[in-house]
This record gives sequence, C-alpha cells and structure tokens, in this order.
Amino acid sequence: MEKFQDDTVKLEMIKTILDGGYFNDNIYLCKMIKYNEEEECIYLLTGKTELSEFSLDSIYECTMTDEEEEVKCRGKIVERYWDKRGKVLVFHVENGFYKNSLN
Repeated sequence: MEKFQDDTVKLEMIKTILDGGYFNDNIYLCKMIKYNEEEECIYLLTGKTELSEFSLDSIYECTMTDEEEEVKCRGKIVERYWDKRGKVLVFHVENGFYKNSLN
C-alpha cells in the first residue's frame, strides 16, 4: 500500500453500526499519508472536511487507484485528530485489500 502514499483516496460509508445511526452517503476525497502494516491502519488527511463528518460507529470502504489497478478495503475509523499536517483519520482495515485491474 506504500505505492498509494501521498495519493488521493476515496472514503465512503457503507454501513452504520449503531441501530438508528446516521448514514452519510457522501464520498470523501482524502490524502493517504501513511500505511502501518503492523497495525493494519491507514492514516488519511481529510483536507477541508471537518472531522465530525466521519463516524466512529460506521463501516467505510476505502478505494485507492493508480494507472493500473484499483484497490479497495473495508474497515472503521478508530481515531480522529488534528496535528501539524491537518485533520487526520486513522482507518483500521478489517476486510483485506481487493484488487481490480483497470486494463
């Protein structure tokens, strides 16, 4: 996943965990700043999007694309915070990486 570092990725809510929880059907563009293979976490910058837009009680799909393939994974946002780089999401991968060839 290091090849997608500094690339724009799509983040989309696919399911809420809480009964009666708010489902947000927006697709967010974030910048991948790091992938921690040991913790299975992707660190994302949200840009202008406020951290409160992202639920800690939902399942998201993260899509990474380059010229040759599209890679998707599913998981949860486990942490949201500000640091010197901006607004950061920590996305924990729970359902592996699925590759689709674009050629």
